[in-house]
This record gives sequence, C-alpha cells and structure tokens, in this order.
Amino acid sequence: MKKQISYIAPGQAAKALILIYLTFSVPIVLLGAIMAYVRYQVFAISALLSALLINAAVGFALLWLACQIYNWVASYVGGIEITLDEISQDS
Repeated sequence: MKKQISYIAPGQAAKALILIYLTFSVPIVLLGAIMAYVRYQVFAISALLSALLINAAVGFALLWLACQIYNWVASYVGGIEITLDEISQDS
C-alpha cells in the first residue's frame, strides 16, 4: 500500500528531533569542554550550558523551518511517498 506524507507538524517534529539532535551534540560539547580544560585549566560550566542551549534553540528553529518548507513544497509537488506492508501478528 502506497502512502504519501503530505504534512509534517513543525512543532512536534522539531521537539522530537531536537532531543535526538542533542543526544549527538552533548558528547561533542563535553569533548570541547575537556579540551578547553586541558589547554587552559579552566572549566566553565556556563559555557557548557550556553553551548547546549544555543545548540538546542538554533536546532529547533532550523528543524521547524525545514518542516515548514517541506509542507510548502509538498503542497505543490506532493510529499514523500512510502510503501506500507501489512504484517501478521503471529510473527
């Protein structure tokens, strides 16, 4: 059965994806904090938190914008087409 994604809720998609995005960015920010500590012997928790907050805010805004653009494009040319198969409960 073929289906087409014609609309993505921008707010909900951005909330869900930003959590996934942050799971990848936290280790990178922590690595940067460790490198800063090794090089300058300073551990700035405020820099660590602000990096994560800015990363989350910018990521949320860009994901929201990407969903809005997808919805606009899908309204003109159609959405992404996917194929769904029925599976039995016995498996």
